Amino acid sequence: NLLVPVVLEQILNSIMGTADTMMVSNVGSAALSAVSLVDSINVLLIQAFSALAAGGAIVCAQYIGQRNYEKANMSARQVLFIITAISVVVSAVCLIFQKPLLRLIFGAVDADVMRASETYFFFTALPFIAAYDSAASIFRAQENTRGPMTISMISNIMNIGGNAVLIWVFHLGVAGAAISTLVSRIFCAVVVLWQ
Repeated sequence: NLLVPVVLEQILNSIMGTADTMMVSNVGSAALSAVSLVDSINVLLIQAFSALAAGGAIVCAQYIGQRNYEKANMSARQVLFIITAISVVVSAVCLIFQKPLLRLIFGAVDADVMRASETYFFFTALPFIAAYDSAASIFRAQENTRGPMTISMISNIMNIGGNAVLIWVFHLGVAGAAISTLVSRIFCAVVVLWQ
């Protein structure tokens, strides 16, 4: 009951970039390459923040098990604060040093691919997924794994729908995929933090 929703949620978190890659493939090879390359960085960051959040959730779960709800609440606030602070710093570094960082990671790629990578990276490097991961981990500590999974599922549906409209109707290409992903991640973070 606890494990299956967690596994599905983690898969759904990683699928967003895959959906972007598949849907942007009609735009051209430069767009496809850019989204694929940047998504590899995003998956690494998502997994790193998930691991940090899981560590914080363990502390929360221990206090909940001891029925020490005051310390559980305090540790939950610390998890939210620390992970959000780290993600804001990482996002700021990624945005400030965007071009040199992409050149360092990808090396020499075509100018079209680099421009598209910069566009996609700009929107997807914002810290909303980390805020979602930290809040979702607190739900998991309370044995609520279905809530974050449901939110992640809705977010993926929003992303696919947004991609379809922004890429194929408004012809925004890589920027459309990136904006759709950003809006979906903001939705996840806002709903989980509100709950």
